[in-house]
Amino acid sequence: MLINVNVGVLGHVDSGKTTLSKALSTVASTAAFDKNPQSQKRGITLDLGFSSFKVEKNIPPHLAPSDSIQITLVDCPGHASLIRTIICGTHIIDLMLLVVDVNKGFQTQTSECLVIGELTCDTLVVVLTKVDLIPPEQRDEKIAKMKSRVSRTLQPTKFAGAPIVAVSALQNVEASTGGGMEELISTLLNSTPDPRERRSELADLPFLFAVDHCFSKSGQGTVLTGTVLRGHICVGETVEIPRVKLKKKIKSIQMFRNSVEEIGPGDRAGICVTQLDPGVMERGYLASPDSLSTCHACLLTGVARIVYYKGAVRSNQRFHVSIGQDTVLARITCLRRVEGKKETEEGEFEYIEELCSEGGADKAREMVLEFDAPVVAPMGGVVIGSRLDTDPLSSSCRLAFHGTVARFFESSQECRASLSVYRCKQRRGEVERVIDPRSCIVRGLFKGETNWELFTGLTVTVILPPSFASVTTEGDNVNSIRAVIEGSFGRAGKCRIRLFADLPDALVKRFSGKAGKKLAKETASADTANSNTDIVTNTLDGHLAVTLDFKKHVFDTTKRFFQ
Repeated sequence: MLINVNVGVLGHVDSGKTTLSKALSTVASTAAFDKNPQSQKRGITLDLGFSSFKVEKNIPPHLAPSDSIQITLVDCPGHASLIRTIICGTHIIDLMLLVVDVNKGFQTQTSECLVIGELTCDTLVVVLTKVDLIPPEQRDEKIAKMKSRVSRTLQPTKFAGAPIVAVSALQNVEASTGGGMEELISTLLNSTPDPRERRSELADLPFLFAVDHCFSKSGQGTVLTGTVLRGHICVGETVEIPRVKLKKKIKSIQMFRNSVEEIGPGDRAGICVTQLDPGVMERGYLASPDSLSTCHACLLTGVARIVYYKGAVRSNQRFHVSIGQDTVLARITCLRRVEGKKETEEGEFEYIEELCSEGGADKAREMVLEFDAPVVAPMGGVVIGSRLDTDPLSSSCRLAFHGTVARFFESSQECRASLSVYRCKQRRGEVERVIDPRSCIVRGLFKGETNWELFTGLTVTVILPPSFASVTTEGDNVNSIRAVIEGSFGRAGKCRIRLFADLPDALVKRFSGKAGKKLAKETASADTANSNTDIVTNTLDGHLAVTLDFKKHVFDTTKRFFQ
């Protein structure tokens, strides 16, 4: 039995990723070792490169029984401008090799790759490369110091305690602190999680194949190379390109130049179909017919800021969003699910201005994304938001937030119609005059041009001064009285309210007639003199504050209010 393990090779540009992949591999596949002419001309990796090697001896017990382990290396670009490609590569890996130049240590893209790795995989092995450039008499000491530095960097991450191996991909250089390529392969195998149980669960799901390259082959057809994410498929079955709703019958399948009849989760393969223009797909998905569709918006759950991002993540901002095989611009709306509602229920969401760090009562855990262009992605996939328009040479982290897809919408209109999203609002005013124990005139809540149809019937709260608060027979403090807005009073934005309980006689007397108007002017002057005093907590005994708390639908085009 052969077990295929997909290993991502990530790190800063020119840290030795491609050289390491070439030194380890025995079979080169799609775009391996910078076959792209532009890559050779510029001297850097521009696309995902795939290669592999097999291990048939000394297989760790946790991976037995198996005849051999095939390690498929996914060589990712390291240049800052190619982070879209890096993120696409990490969605298909089981384990990550983080390549660090032993002479330079952690660099900007090393750190970004570490962040991406935390979001997309659970296992990490750090490789210190270019040890042959260190003078032999200094090698052991310098490797030991760099291992210590890397360990401290990993300490606050999920990869704390990850193994670190020092190698030279060009020479068989060994040191007492690093055993070279043989130690790397051994460490890689011992760190590899057994993927069989998880893949057996994925095998029964609809087929999904992440395509990374598409090209024509003379006399055979069009070949789509990629990795099986879930399900299985056989030669002769029909698959669909969801983005264009195009169905094709599979002519043949190869895995590293060997023909096979069937592939399943984790397999790296090339699928050949006929009569397909390679220009239809550069990168994307093959799937079971009608199992995926395009969408223009989605709801994320489990949303969190990336701690290294220094900028703000606010509602209505636009971010580059990596979802599935796509990276597109999207407008974000930060939300918080109303307490008591499960994620599987429709429920209500409170609009949040800004996605904050951990903690806080108004912490947003959900987010709506409205895409500038349609995307195709599986449910439950990891989504990463970033600001790729910032200077790629800057040392600041461009990755801003992440979350998991909980729901797709065919259009922004469907999203806004389906989700009940509201913003909590509060207006504050004060009693100008008391008409009777249950009727008052209030000023300061509204402007003169207010549409009273929206607010008539809403309830308000009259805050009693501290000296008028009372205690119920149950021992509860009563420091306010609820009331309902009956309508406008005059043309200056004043309103008339009807209380649900009587005001204390002393307050009725103080605010009735001319005495009430005079006192209202005095308290207004006091507020002006101390503008920082909150109207609700003002301790002037003669001051009757009134608050209106309501909810406003964010996505409702009629802009209705409710309580």
